[in-house]
Amino acid sequence: MFASVPWRLGLRCYSSGCRTSSILALLHDKPINQTVKVNVVLPSGKRSVNLGFHASVSATGILHSSSHKGQDVEMVTDEIQVIGGAVQEEYPFKSRQLHPPEYVRKFPHLRARTNSFSSLLRVRSQAKMAIQEYFRKEGFINIDTPVLTTNDCEGGGETFSVRLFNSNTTEERTANDSSYFGQEAHLSVSGQLHLEAIACGLSKVYNFNPAFRAENSHTRRHLAEFWMAEAEEAFLCGTEGLSLLMDRIEGLIKTSIQTVIDVQEEDVLYHWKSNESTEELVKGALCQPFVRLPYAEAMKLLQDKSHFFQTQPLPRGDLGKEHELFLTKHLGNIPVFVTHWPREIKAFYMCADENDPQLVMAVDLLLPDIGEVAGGGLREHCPSRLHQRLQQLHLLDKLDWYLDLRRLGGSTPTGGFGIGFERFLQFILGIGNIKDTIPFPRWAKHCSC
Repeated sequence: MFASVPWRLGLRCYSSGCRTSSILALLHDKPINQTVKVNVVLPSGKRSVNLGFHASVSATGILHSSSHKGQDVEMVTDEIQVIGGAVQEEYPFKSRQLHPPEYVRKFPHLRARTNSFSSLLRVRSQAKMAIQEYFRKEGFINIDTPVLTTNDCEGGGETFSVRLFNSNTTEERTANDSSYFGQEAHLSVSGQLHLEAIACGLSKVYNFNPAFRAENSHTRRHLAEFWMAEAEEAFLCGTEGLSLLMDRIEGLIKTSIQTVIDVQEEDVLYHWKSNESTEELVKGALCQPFVRLPYAEAMKLLQDKSHFFQTQPLPRGDLGKEHELFLTKHLGNIPVFVTHWPREIKAFYMCADENDPQLVMAVDLLLPDIGEVAGGGLREHCPSRLHQRLQQLHLLDKLDWYLDLRRLGGSTPTGGFGIGFERFLQFILGIGNIKDTIPFPRWAKHCSC
């Protein structure tokens, strides 16, 4: 507020809900569904005593051309109605003060009021729509896969088991109580197996669902509840099928990013200003083909450079985050597909490589500064080989229906992938902590609201 000049209230006018939306859209030559920022100019003497930072208000006035940088118009008014009431002194956010993400994260119920997080939420919404639009144009059918399931998909055991309570006494039953479903149930870690079942009838299907993993991790890249876009496509097999699957993943990534930049340019640039290298990385991913690197070559490269790592890469072992980041940086700071993985470190359903049965036709996508964002591969469609694998892992009882997909109906070969949506957002905007990409983050020992 300035004593000698009119007091200016910075507002963001949403064209879908603002009575001046059509005028603003015309003046700014922007689509009606985009946001337009406008200052409301109010004489100093008419400021309400209840008006404070982040208060909700209603203003009616006349639009004028603006001489201020970064805006075309401003609204001049004699009256602002305060709807939300006075903001108390203990309000955690201060005007004209930049609050670090770690601080804002302490107030998940309030952080949508900050510029940075409201910007993130708009990008998140657009990215979700962009992914779904890509699938629609490519002929995929959206399928709602179950959140409650009797399998853990990956076989890793890091799942949330569903417990039963007596509603009258709050008495907790055992985690293995099977009186409700007839067997132990979990929150889903992936909808992939169910997508495979539907793909055998519809050929090309996808979901966009929450997933839950009970990994007791407090790192900047893990959440207990997150979102995944998963797809499954029939008639993908062999080397050509794996190549087509990577084409599909690359097409989805590039198309979705470009759509987000085109539609939410202002919000994307807002984040890029705080993360100078992100714009270069994202534009590099858009204009160059992704690298395709067999696991054996990736491991040789890592072992040759092993002195760079705190954790040494193990032969036929999985890749850690430092290994993933090294590969993308070493290969030009562009996304990298790692293919043809050792069978023992990938899930039971991965299809064996015809040229080397010790390898499977699996693929991980690594993005610069982020690491693994997507994983997938071709599915084992031979009934006898899948039966043997399930028997080895003692999963026949739980997944007899999954084996039926091969025994009944011609063993249709399928392939698919899943993309971690929050890590994808991290890459687009350069967000360092995954907990700042989702409205209400849940992680180990934390669920505040």
